[in-house]
Amino acid sequence: MRNQKGFNFRFRLIESMLDVSLAIDFLSKQDLRYPHYDDWVQRTEHEIKAGYKQAILAFSGHHLVGDLVYQPHKELSRVREAKNMRIHPQLRRRDFAHFMLRQVEEQDKEEFDAIMMDVRTDNQGPINFLTFCGYTPIAQVNLYDRNCQDVIMVKCFNDTTKSGIVYNAQQLVLGSSL
Repeated sequence: MRNQKGFNFRFRLIESMLDVSLAIDFLSKQDLRYPHYDDWVQRTEHEIKAGYKQAILAFSGHHLVGDLVYQPHKELSRVREAKNMRIHPQLRRRDFAHFMLRQVEEQDKEEFDAIMMDVRTDNQGPINFLTFCGYTPIAQVNLYDRNCQDVIMVKCFNDTTKSGIVYNAQQLVLGSSL
């Protein structure tokens, strides 16, 4: 990607099979040392095509430069889970991630009481970003690799069920890591 003097940024949901291919190609180049990441990307392609997972895509001109993949949580009802958020390194710090995250928070808001996501504990930039966006750490566990911990973060939208959501999420995460 070359440095541009002006800008032409667009954000949208996946609209076609071509978008799915673009997203999967972008994801496959972003592994960040996660074990079995290629398998996850293959499952994600199938789950996007099936409508279970969704993704917001960020474009600069005609180039895909960011994504945010999300889905309903598989075990916690009324909780949405953000699964992957990446921005091309040359376009970071332009608020793409914040914009995409706000769209996921607002989309079908009446169907969800919270959003959860995980971040590697050694990846302090995204942890600081999520904290700034109102996310709270609820647990620190080894989700993907026994040699690297992840922090689970949640943002609740419904104060009346906040303690229940956080408690249930902690029990699910901590119970599965024992």
